[in-house]
Amino acid sequence: MTTRWLLAAVPVAIGLSWQEAPPAAVFIACLVSIVPLVGMIGDATERLAARLGPTLGGLLNSTLNNLPELIIGGVALSNGLAAVVKASLTGAILANLLVSLGVALITGGITHGEQRFDPKRLAVNGSMLMICAFCFIVPAMFSLGTSAETRDLSFEMSFVLIGMYVANVAVSLSGGSSGTSLPDDTPLEENHRPAAVWQSLLKLVIASACLGVVTEELSHALEPTARQLGLTTTFSGLVLLGGVGSLGEVLSGFHFARRGKPSLVLAATVGSTIQLVLLVAPLLVFAGQIMGQPMDLAFTGFEVVAIVLATIITRELIADGKANWFEGFLLLGVYLILAIGFFHLPG
Repeated sequence: MTTRWLLAAVPVAIGLSWQEAPPAAVFIACLVSIVPLVGMIGDATERLAARLGPTLGGLLNSTLNNLPELIIGGVALSNGLAAVVKASLTGAILANLLVSLGVALITGGITHGEQRFDPKRLAVNGSMLMICAFCFIVPAMFSLGTSAETRDLSFEMSFVLIGMYVANVAVSLSGGSSGTSLPDDTPLEENHRPAAVWQSLLKLVIASACLGVVTEELSHALEPTARQLGLTTTFSGLVLLGGVGSLGEVLSGFHFARRGKPSLVLAATVGSTIQLVLLVAPLLVFAGQIMGQPMDLAFTGFEVVAIVLATIITRELIADGKANWFEGFLLLGVYLILAIGFFHLPG
């Protein structure tokens, strides 16, 4: 089912903002318009990936799937919403691990029965997930144990994370089996007709530019809308922004699971989460330094606990190398429990 008809919401959202409509109307229109734009970015990157071959294509597809999170986080950060940026990152991690993978396991389980994953790749992905969770624990513990600022700590840690990401890419491109950025050498898109590279690039640029404009208006409307609806800005950033930003991973996971490609499912969900932590989070910390915004990796205690729990539960459910639809259902249940907890968390 296509979401292209929702592109009509883009001019509606911009028009409502120019007319200074109620913030709730602007927020809802912007939120709806983000859905097809994220879908366009995912489609364009997948078509580019198909043209570049499985190795470079898989790397491009996995990396650019996180482009919406980077754009949303950068725009929100430029508006001084560092707490919302952290919430959206947390929401994206939870959505990737629990919603995207959960939907994929349910889809694959119903369509093909029990799904099996490559044990070596699964082990590496599981270890990388635990390292990613550890990256959020250190700043949180530092902020609890001392009154010192964590910006310098986060800035220095970001260089380490980027280094880990570069090393991961190097291993993947060199053909090593330990890289988590790429699936196996299965073509990403054999069902789509080939599109010219310039067409896919143009589509990617236009969708990214529109996403930046819409996100700018959404950021301005976020806080007044949250107050009007009785929601905290943390919940809005985590569930709404984080969920919408992860739409590409949800659609990719569903698509690959329906085609019976568990390696691609793992790359689109767990692999994308790893890149979100190793690449997007450090880039946003660097952006905060440039913009003079207090962006660091010291998330709230509940956010860190949620990330660690999601990481452990995901790792345990697929650790045996096989999964079924019921385990996907459990992942969705865990996400709902965490979302309810964030809903009742005081602002």
